[in-house]
Amino acid sequence: MLLSCRRLHLPSLVLIWLACSGVAGGTSPLCPASCTCKPSDKGKRRITCLAGGMTDPIPTGQMDPRAEVLEISAPEDRKNWLTVTTIFQASKNFNISKIYSRAYKQLALHFKHLEELHISNSNINQISMHAFWGIPSLKILNLSVNNISSVFDHNFRGLVNLIELNLDDNRIAALPTGVFKHLTELRTLNLQRNALQELVPRTFLKLVKLHVLRISGNKFDELDPEAFKEIPVCMIK
Repeated sequence: MLLSCRRLHLPSLVLIWLACSGVAGGTSPLCPASCTCKPSDKGKRRITCLAGGMTDPIPTGQMDPRAEVLEISAPEDRKNWLTVTTIFQASKNFNISKIYSRAYKQLALHFKHLEELHISNSNINQISMHAFWGIPSLKILNLSVNNISSVFDHNFRGLVNLIELNLDDNRIAALPTGVFKHLTELRTLNLQRNALQELVPRTFLKLVKLHVLRISGNKFDELDPEAFKEIPVCMIK
């Protein structure tokens, strides 16, 4: 089919690209060469990248934007070297001005179905501000076995439906007051085998639905009861 571009404006060109690539029509075959893309045991659209050797940026532009599960990890002899930035926000990935509203609404569908994000064994040392703002559908976030040394409340803004956060096996040395205050739906929080020496008062501010808190394997001498004042009766391990 031949198309005359003489009268086509940017929104039209973007929508044509979406239709041809399958992003708008629901038939996207996108899958990075080093990954596998097949349904999970629960039938969810899953992208799995376990070969290792991945470096920034994470190739989200090559991934099916309808994915529900994304797993990135690596073998010990071929680790990844990644950072966690705003890579899941459509405006960052495609850099299309919001002035083209119709086209932008199509692009904003990017990863809107993502429910689970697992990035482990990938040498992540920090999480950027508002890194997950573009994926409010996320329910499980696993950043275990990395080199994260600090976390702040702005790292988790936008995760309004998150129910499980796994930060096991990092190098987190301190948690500020209210660091998880934006995660009001959180049920499970894993902080095992970090470098924590204390928990300050109101560390778990607004975590009223928390059921399981795992903090073993840290360097606590004693724990201040005020740290747990904001959470209901929950299982602490």
